[in-house]
Amino acid sequence: MTPDTARRTRPSRWPWRLVAAASAVGLSVLAGCGTSLLGSAATTDPGGSASPTAAGSGPSATPTTVPIDGEVAVAFPVVACTAPTYGGTPVKSRSGWNPSILLAPVPTSLVGKVAFYTDGIHIVLGPTGWTCAQVSSGASAPAGSGAPTASTAPDQVTAVPTSGQNGAIAAPGGTTLAVFPPNDPDPPVSGPPAPGTEGIFATWATTGTDAGVDMVCPFFTLPSWQVQSAGCTTARPGGETADVLTPDVTEVTDPAGVVGNLAGSGGQGPSTGVVLFPQIPSAISYGSPIAVATESCSLADTSLCPTVLSDFDVREFPVPPA
Repeated sequence: MTPDTARRTRPSRWPWRLVAAASAVGLSVLAGCGTSLLGSAATTDPGGSASPTAAGSGPSATPTTVPIDGEVAVAFPVVACTAPTYGGTPVKSRSGWNPSILLAPVPTSLVGKVAFYTDGIHIVLGPTGWTCAQVSSGASAPAGSGAPTASTAPDQVTAVPTSGQNGAIAAPGGTTLAVFPPNDPDPPVSGPPAPGTEGIFATWATTGTDAGVDMVCPFFTLPSWQVQSAGCTTARPGGETADVLTPDVTEVTDPAGVVGNLAGSGGQGPSTGVVLFPQIPSAISYGSPIAVATESCSLADTSLCPTVLSDFDVREFPVPPA
């Protein structure tokens, strides 16, 4: 199934967003793909109705399942990410939308193994029971972005490439969420993670910022003046591969031991990721801001990565406004 077969637009702060659909049409399409719809941890009363449990409150409950067109709808929890720079408090949406459950096409075999994590604007899928936090770029973010800031970048920044996702995390103008093990002795919450850091890292920006240019320049064509202005390098580390899935989407793989453009790469296992850059020729030529996004999956259990990245693809795949 291609991303085009399971997508729809929704109002958002950037015009090229896609979210997994829980509509009747979406259900029939997903059933044809052999997947299921999921939501959050919920309890079931004797009458069979689900009562969502707010993320982070009360004991965890058994996921509720109900048949839908021969498939199964599973309720998965939504966990609020924290802002370490602001005392580790949970981040809540300014719009007031802070769901405790979500639905998306995820295999039922992953029930109890994955959950959704959100900062109230962005959503990523990750292993159950992990920690999610906003990542400080180590540089000033645009006013009003809500992103934490730090006066200096950590020493580890110099150990990773200065372009790609690692460069985007270090540069101003982007937002990054990191999902990592709760017992991590050195949480990756400031600047790019050290090579080999286990976690899921998702970054959003626009090509009107250094972060956005850094993110896409190793994989897509940009005006030379824009690349030079951001200080981005189009060279990729040896061993890193990039496969063009569509004109707007590139899949990236950093093999074991290769410190590449993906955050967390360079460990004992491979890191895989996707880079999304809507190809709008006129905007690209003039250097106009275009919303871009990337996600890397650097997990010891790599079997989760295809589902994690597929959910990100479906959620973020660029589609023109209706």
